[in-house]
Amino acid sequence: MARPSSATNYRTAAGIAVTHEAAYTARADGGIDVAETVEIPEELGDLPRIGTLLEVAVGPEALRWFGAGPHETYPDRKRGGIAGLWESTVTDQYVPYIRPQENGGHADVRWLELRDAAGAGLRIDLATPSQVSVTHHRAADLAATTHDVDLVPDANTLVHLDAAHRGVGTASCGPDTTPDHLLATGRYSWAWTLHDIAPA
Repeated sequence: MARPSSATNYRTAAGIAVTHEAAYTARADGGIDVAETVEIPEELGDLPRIGTLLEVAVGPEALRWFGAGPHETYPDRKRGGIAGLWESTVTDQYVPYIRPQENGGHADVRWLELRDAAGAGLRIDLATPSQVSVTHHRAADLAATTHDVDLVPDANTLVHLDAAHRGVGTASCGPDTTPDHLLATGRYSWAWTLHDIAPA
């Protein structure tokens, strides 16, 4: 059963309007298909990422994914990653840079699973290989903290499903990312499917 697509207009703290549209379709197997579209206006050029942020309550810590790994990979820094099936934990995705920053992401992810100790959890299938991060650290906390020893992990898990992700070079020290790894303004579309996983 499909729920009609709905468009929502959001405003940033600076008053810039962003239009987001989402459609949800219930699947016969109990999953939910999600299709999203967003219009990024010219005023928001060079965003760090565009996509979906999900927050998962305390419990699932075991992580499996099919994509680049085992270490972190990003659009402009992924040649050292190997495409395959990887297993880890959410906690171990964190990379302790002295100055906290974006970390632990994986490029070209096709699907991921999160499970608790009993084997229950969720699975997310991406319609196209995408940049994904699964972490106990909020982006706002990473930006606000100046030393890794002061960073406090969140009990919940934050899952980023990125339709597009900027290259990680920012010219804070060294060169900026190359122009082909900057995010243009305009229309972005992405889709994913959420499945529940019963206990083992």
